[in-house]
Amino acid sequence: MRSIVAPVKNIGNLSDASDALLTRTPGTPGIGLIFGKSGLGKTTATAWFVNQCNGVYVRALSTWTPGSMLQAILRELDVAPTKLRAAPMVSQIADVLRVTGRPLFIDEFDYIVEDKKMTETLRDIHDLSSVPIVLVGMDGVQQKVQLRDQFVNRIAQWVEFKPVDFEDCQLLSKSLCEITIKIELLRKLFDASKGVIRLIVIGLDAIERRAKTLAIAEIGSEEWGKANFFLSESPKAKKRGGC
Repeated sequence: MRSIVAPVKNIGNLSDASDALLTRTPGTPGIGLIFGKSGLGKTTATAWFVNQCNGVYVRALSTWTPGSMLQAILRELDVAPTKLRAAPMVSQIADVLRVTGRPLFIDEFDYIVEDKKMTETLRDIHDLSSVPIVLVGMDGVQQKVQLRDQFVNRIAQWVEFKPVDFEDCQLLSKSLCEITIKIELLRKLFDASKGVIRLIVIGLDAIERRAKTLAIAEIGSEEWGKANFFLSESPKAKKRGGC
């Protein structure tokens, strides 16, 4: 399997939104929110774009406070805090971001959105630095953020990651695989995955391994047989009651 990021539609939408934030008119809102269900490629896509634009990436933790969030951002900037108080750290972060022009990416925004102090701290960083801030969260975070009136007004780009379609699945196969997967087998994988890109990639890897074991350059349903696309499934819950 090739280690690349295929330009599926979700990637294109993220790229368009991020470019809009990077080239926006000065003084206009510069926060973007990426949201969607688990397994749709949000974190992988974000990591790819962080590398493209030399961004600053931070993953939020459930234990974060405003102070620990600020310290985490400073660590990623490779800057030592001059003082361990919130106000000086906000100013320090904003100054560094403003000078470097590096956008800030925060994953697992779900841990932040319900904490007013942390969202207001991010708003301060946005307003003082003028650099884009891109937030990544699970499906549902887009409703929770609506409760933060002043913060939500700074969100200019909303990017929903959706299940991929079969066209994207074909693109993934051609981009990632070093063997050819026949269309009927690829369709079976797509149907089994329900468009979840994480499962598609797992399935593509399993199919390619099977093809290499058989020493063939092209594989279809006949060669694949009845094997499980997703290697192993989680155990099903046992029914209560009699034997």
